Amino acid sequence: MGRILASVVIALLLVLDLALPYTPLGRRGTEARVRHDIPGAIGEIGQRLPPFTLLDLEGAPVRLSDFRGRRVVLTFERSIDW
Repeated sequence: MGRILASVVIALLLVLDLALPYTPLGRRGTEARVRHDIPGAIGEIGQRLPPFTLLDLEGAPVRLSDFRGRRVVLTFERSIDW
């Protein structure tokens, strides 16, 4: 019984994995579209970034200038708003 249930769950997950990208909820778009959504987000390794300010987890502002003279790696990940 357990193996049958596990097989059904795996089959449903496979169907969900194949169908989700074609729904509005799962549609992320291409990387070019993602970058187009955020003005000034097209940066490359080694290029200087324009000045900007972000909020940290406590809500305090963090400016790029706070890290002057240090190497900085920024990564952004889009998430689905439930």
